[in-house]
This record gives sequence, C-alpha cells and structure tokens, in this order.
Amino acid sequence: MGIRVIGVVGKIGSGKDEVLKYLKAKYGIPYLSTGDLVRDLAAKEGLAPTRENLEIISERCFIELGKGCFVRMIADEIKKNGWKTAGISGIRAPADVHILKEMFGAAFILLRVDVADTKLRFQRILKRHETRDPEKFEEFMVQERGEEEVFHVDKTAAMANYALKNDGTVDDLHRQIDTLVKSKKLSSN
Repeated sequence: MGIRVIGVVGKIGSGKDEVLKYLKAKYGIPYLSTGDLVRDLAAKEGLAPTRENLEIISERCFIELGKGCFVRMIADEIKKNGWKTAGISGIRAPADVHILKEMFGAAFILLRVDVADTKLRFQRILKRHETRDPEKFEEFMVQERGEEEVFHVDKTAAMANYALKNDGTVDDLHRQIDTLVKSKKLSSN
C-alpha cells in the first residue's frame, strides 16, 4: 500500500478530533491539525485562541497565502515526514478537498462525522472546556452559521468518501472506525 491520507470533516462538536485521536491511539496513524497551525499563529501574535481571533487570522492568511494554505502546509509536512498513513483535522472548505485530491490523488480519503442532534453536539463541546467554544446554545448556533458562511462545510461534507454516525457513545464511534479501517484497508498496521 502506498501513502494514505485521511481527512475528517464535520460540524462543530461532531467528533472529528475523536476520530483522529482514536486512529492514532489504535492504529498508530499520526495526524496534523489546521486548527493547531492557526492557534500557533495566534500564540505567536499574543492573541487569545478565541474563535473570533482564529477566524481573523485564517482570513488574513487566506488573503496573503491563498485559500487552502493550511491544508497545503499540512500536506507538505506529511510528505516531508514520509508517513505512509496520516490524518488531517480541520478540513472545512471545498477548496481544501480539491487541494488534497490534487496533491494525493486517490490516496486522499475524506471521512464525514455526522451527529443528527445539534443539542448533543453543543453538550459535547461544553464538556471539552475550550476557550474557543461558546457557553450558550444561541452563541453556538451563531458560530455554526458563521462557519458555514465562511467555509461551506456542508458542501465539503457532501464530498466525503465515507460517513460515520456519532449519535451514540464513544465506543459506538470506535466500532464504526474499526469496521471502516478493516473493510477499506485504511491502515497499514
């Protein structure tokens, strides 16, 4: 098997990072996050990692470096590291998918994480206690609409090769991941 790059897309609080953390823990698949790149930039500028600050930095980078600049940086890092299989967190825009398909061809696989209940996603983000997350459901909905307007996450999600349903427990999600990894040979481990 040649290189395999697994991207994950989904709405806020859908469990995207959980998928990649599990792939790393169980299958040894390293992953990189576009969000980490943006948070690193915020830290270097002395800014708090609020969603507003991160969006401002992202927009500035898109203007200066072009749409998809963060996935390009991550793809270059994956190639530089020589990883046979790697994951990417933070894929949001259709341009991200186009760039990764251009760079990796059929070796790029996009997974979509779905959660039917918006309130369940909100409850999950409350539990993670991150600075960037809102504390009120109304703010969460505003944030989600903003992310859709900027990135068109729904269009990107429609481009996915495979979907995972994350309406149940973490163990349910892990079982789906295991089934997918085995049936589609997503890991060389």
